Amino acid sequence: MNYLKSHITLILSLISILISIFMFRTFDNILKLYEQNIVNNYSIVVVSDSIINNLDIPQIKKIEKIDIKEQISALQQKYPNINFKNIKLPYFYNLKLNYLPSPNELKNLKNSLLNKPFIKRVLTHSTSQTKIYNLLMLLKSITKTFMFITAILGTLLIIKQLEVWKLLHSERMYIMELFGAPFWIKGAALFKIAIIDSFIAIIITLGLIYFITNSIIFESIINELNINFKINYLQEFGILFIVSFAISLISSIIVVMSKK
Repeated sequence: MNYLKSHITLILSLISILISIFMFRTFDNILKLYEQNIVNNYSIVVVSDSIINNLDIPQIKKIEKIDIKEQISALQQKYPNINFKNIKLPYFYNLKLNYLPSPNELKNLKNSLLNKPFIKRVLTHSTSQTKIYNLLMLLKSITKTFMFITAILGTLLIIKQLEVWKLLHSERMYIMELFGAPFWIKGAALFKIAIIDSFIAIIITLGLIYFITNSIIFESIINELNINFKINYLQEFGILFIVSFAISLISSIIVVMSKK
């Protein structure tokens, strides 16, 4: 019974690490897609006295002229006594950016635009943009911190469990050491246990991942964010496979080579 509990402890530790890594990668990819979606829909409005073709500012990806014919027609109907055709109106432009700028970057960008003599006004919607940016950065920090904490605690738990198994096989390992056996033969029992449990952990983790990513809740969240997010299960399997076996083997080597 204790032997079975030991296996379950190691498997659950690996699963928690693999799940945290997968969730971090998935959440990071979702945030990147959502951030790009925000960038595509976000723009800075500038009012200029002259036509703008190029601003020589690296953050600006695209310059789009705003057609104000409808607004002029509405004003003409509202004020029929004024001939707006004889009034020289400024030019309005939407500036599309390459990425979502930080509040400081946005402030510097606004100042750079206002330094242009022909630009009279800049609308950055900085309040809403700052809130979105800070929220995205907070979510990234939380997921990264959670992944590292889970990985560290899980790895320490795996090492402790392998040390218990080392004590159970200590007599056989001691005899092998007396005969000059290399460490990979001396610790063959631990390596075998670690590899088997790693394989079991990967299978269970992939099952959980498939269940989570195909759930109604997960799909509804993706639809609400309005992003095109697809999971490459083969790629995720490869990454988790490498991580799982690397953690198990490295933990086993540390335990076998330790003098406790």
